[in-house]
Amino acid sequence: LMYVRHQQRWTSPSYTQFVLDFVDRVERRMCIVPPDTLLSPELRDVDPPSFVERVVEAYPESATQLLTSEDVQYFIGLCKRRGQKPPPFIPVLDADFGVLLLKDTTSLSDNLDAVIDQDPQRVGIQQGPVAAKYSTVVDEPVKGILDSIYHGHIAALVERQHGGNASSIPVVEYVGAEPTTVNPLANMDVQESETARVFSLPVGTELLPDLDSWLPVLAGPHKSWLRALLTTPTIVQSGKYVDNYVRRMLRARPGRKVTVQLESGLPSLLTIANSAGIVELMLGCDADGAIRLTVYHTTLAGIVVQLPIEFSYVPSQCLTPIHGSKQQEDKSVMEFSVALWSANFGQTTGYKDIVDSNTVARTELVITEEHSRALCKVVGNRAWQYAFAKEGVLYAPLEFGQIGHTKDLLHFLQSSVFGPGTLSVVHLYNDVVLEDGARMFQVGDTLSVASHVDGLVNIGPGKKLSLRTAVYCQGKKVGTIRSAFLGRSHYVDTSRAFERSRDERLTVVLPSAADVAVLESKEWFVYREAAAAAARLEPGTPIEFCLDSEYQFKSSSVYASIITTGSVTVQGQGGARIHLADVDFKWGTATQNPVLEFLNRFTAPSTLRQFEDGGYALTTAANAKLAQVRVPKSNVGYAVNSRDGNPFHLNPYIADYVNLPGTITHGLWTSASTRAIVENIAAGGRPERIRAYRTEFTGMVFPTDQLTTELFHVGMKNGRMVVKGQTAKVGGGPVMDLTAEIDQPLTAY
Repeated sequence: LMYVRHQQRWTSPSYTQFVLDFVDRVERRMCIVPPDTLLSPELRDVDPPSFVERVVEAYPESATQLLTSEDVQYFIGLCKRRGQKPPPFIPVLDADFGVLLLKDTTSLSDNLDAVIDQDPQRVGIQQGPVAAKYSTVVDEPVKGILDSIYHGHIAALVERQHGGNASSIPVVEYVGAEPTTVNPLANMDVQESETARVFSLPVGTELLPDLDSWLPVLAGPHKSWLRALLTTPTIVQSGKYVDNYVRRMLRARPGRKVTVQLESGLPSLLTIANSAGIVELMLGCDADGAIRLTVYHTTLAGIVVQLPIEFSYVPSQCLTPIHGSKQQEDKSVMEFSVALWSANFGQTTGYKDIVDSNTVARTELVITEEHSRALCKVVGNRAWQYAFAKEGVLYAPLEFGQIGHTKDLLHFLQSSVFGPGTLSVVHLYNDVVLEDGARMFQVGDTLSVASHVDGLVNIGPGKKLSLRTAVYCQGKKVGTIRSAFLGRSHYVDTSRAFERSRDERLTVVLPSAADVAVLESKEWFVYREAAAAAARLEPGTPIEFCLDSEYQFKSSSVYASIITTGSVTVQGQGGARIHLADVDFKWGTATQNPVLEFLNRFTAPSTLRQFEDGGYALTTAANAKLAQVRVPKSNVGYAVNSRDGNPFHLNPYIADYVNLPGTITHGLWTSASTRAIVENIAAGGRPERIRAYRTEFTGMVFPTDQLTTELFHVGMKNGRMVVKGQTAKVGGGPVMDLTAEIDQPLTAY
């Protein structure tokens, strides 16, 4: 269609480049290493049909190699490329069908030499003698026309290839590459019978086969649902191509026994068991092509919960024979997370979902000596205050505030408020601020926490959930924890997105009477009747605004509504604060908060004073060993003591499912182990001096990694040292940034 052979010419010069580009793609697909010279330039000097023979001669596998979905998309992209003549055929029946059909018809109508047999009646589906001859049904639907073409094509192939005898058509499992002979793998014991194949994998990680060697052996020598699942690179999930994560979940693991049960020589069930014989994963397919993959996970409480994932085996679609449902998978993950949370926290009476974003979750925790010592051991904190009692008091580390709200934190992350994405959560930051005068935690203290959601918004890689927790010790508020979590590749509907800020304190100084008058003229600024008679705002007087704001979103950058309320106070005689006015603001569509936009113009300068030279290093060669830690071999110890049993920290199959390189160490373990370094080096071994501690997680940490921390004294804030630092892998990249506020040491004269 593109080349008129009897005239030895291309129907359009752009078709030459079209074919050259696709041939170049073929060459690169057929070569492991790019060849020194490409065949495609030869096409300009030879007859295209003979050039096809030249390609097959150079790359024999190109005659039998099936196109992958990526190849198909590349070819369709070439067909629709701008600047070239449209192809004289319809490459795919999609949304552009009408456009391609029109262009095909018009392009051939003025170039009859390019039409097959130079027959003008083949130019397109236009009304004419030939079209009228086969139009035998009045008002025939397009579906009927296309179905008749489809079935007519099949009938013609059956007649041509099998003499019209459909029963002679060979039956295959699916259209795909034939299984090749696979050599037995070394270092592996394989037992085969008519009913099963059993693979005993070596204990040493260095002896395990790689994925590309292992999966063909596991798939077996015949085409089947298992071979299709293990060889296809992509899965169709709710109409979209996604990476086939089952392949990495079934990679070879040390000491496992993999059993493939057979029926009539074909796989029916696959199980993976650990060295103790406990089944960790099961994979099977029923007669209707329903594939079910089940991961068995043991919770911190020793209860086994299941994560089932279902697929459909569709062999008629040879390029993508495995299909799944995103909605069903998200539902299974949510149900798994609920069962996991209920088991870890002993919720045997039934799970209660959180559906209201205004919910305040409350939990109590009693600090015991056993728990405190175990936590210090697992994070490597050797401060004497946590090891030896002084005057009958044994102190406990700051991390117990975080542990106190772990239950509620995980409850929010698997609730209807957060929605899908529980297993794809990434901890972004953690910020702990202690109240002035708050003492250290002690063994025997009862901690109570109150947690609520500060926001759920979309950012680039997913949705971000912000939480704030008030921590109380013996009934008195001692601190606040702010944290944020990212649900990777999951997003919230814009209509459900929101942000809240509570107790936002701004100190404003209005320099002139005109500025005071402008503030007083704002509709949202309302004097209190009792206070207005006693005091009025004066220029130069520090004014403290304590505000609560809530934002609903119309789009990622536009608010649908803004509500800001709060109090306005000034300092009266004797130091007492006078509640002078209130803020009451409500607004619709906006891009900024007018209240904050106005107040920020007069906000008093920050009390942070940074050193001009960037500060000085606290970690030196003399204390370098104190700034290094080795991550434990297992994450179980911290999971038990922190009560954070998120399975991607503990279960390698679920870590593979969510596309992590392995079971990652808890970010809060890195935070706690680094805070022990800050206590020792920056706070002089006095934990009570640390009054604020913020960590931002920038990289993943894995068991047995070696970490090192650098600390710098960069400034002062309200008389406190401001220390910044970074924790990184030895010989690798950074994994966490930190900022701490540390009281000056007590002195005596």
